[in-house]
Amino acid sequence: MEKNKKRNELSIFEEFRIKPKIKDNKRFSQHFPKDHSLKKLNVMCEVDKKNNPISWWKKIRDEIRQVNEFGEIINEDDDRYKSKVPNEQKLLKNKSKVLVTVNEHNLIKDYWIKTKEGNLVQVNIKEKKDFGLDQIFKKWLRDKAIDQVGHEIRSFKKKAYEYNKKELQKMIEKEEKKIIKKNTLKGLRIAAFSSLGLSWIPFI
Repeated sequence: MEKNKKRNELSIFEEFRIKPKIKDNKRFSQHFPKDHSLKKLNVMCEVDKKNNPISWWKKIRDEIRQVNEFGEIINEDDDRYKSKVPNEQKLLKNKSKVLVTVNEHNLIKDYWIKTKEGNLVQVNIKEKKDFGLDQIFKKWLRDKAIDQVGHEIRSFKKKAYEYNKKELQKMIEKEEKKIIKKNTLKGLRIAAFSSLGLSWIPFI
């Protein structure tokens, strides 16, 4: 059976790590915006006793309307709809971590979130899914699985180079499934994004 060449564990596992990719999709920007072009959403936030956001509001033509995290109006058929409007003085401004870029008519083009490292991740609110965030989660899951596989190999007093590429790939994918099975998918996504400083993301 063909084995990996005698290399250190880091270089061997590096081949299995997920690298960031840019999807070829018109809904997503091909270039990252400059900081000066990013704007905060013009929304207000209702928070609980622990200062966590529980609802979002926006003043539209002198009327306080409930909106989602992206400033879009929420209607009565939405599960999050609240019939009672909070006191405006109790609402916090600019609580949202979502940043936006706008066009020449001041209409929103793209939505972004910045990680604690200062990296921008573009989000897509229409599909409740974002290629950037999805990649972040997959990368985090893969890294966790690789760490566990490396630990198991060392516990057997063996080296990573003693396994061939297909064997390692199978071990890593099996470990990913075990991690998902032991936890809820939402819980894992929260852990993944929290590791990047994204402690609150509205669409996970």
